[in-house]
Amino acid sequence: MFALDVSGMGCGSCVSKITKAIQTLDSQARVEVDRAAGKVKVESAESPEDIRAVIENLGYPSQLSA
Repeated sequence: MFALDVSGMGCGSCVSKITKAIQTLDSQARVEVDRAAGKVKVESAESPEDIRAVIENLGYPSQLSA
């Protein structure tokens, strides 16, 4: 499992878009989004870079969390 810091998640629709996009890439992915903290935790067979790219393509700046 890895975490990403994601900016711009202002509503439930944002959470839904991000979750669906990640699960489109990996249907078995487990996604936890904490909108208030700006964190997305993902357990996936895909690389963190691939997941980050999916989020960035939706227009949400992101980076791997330390």
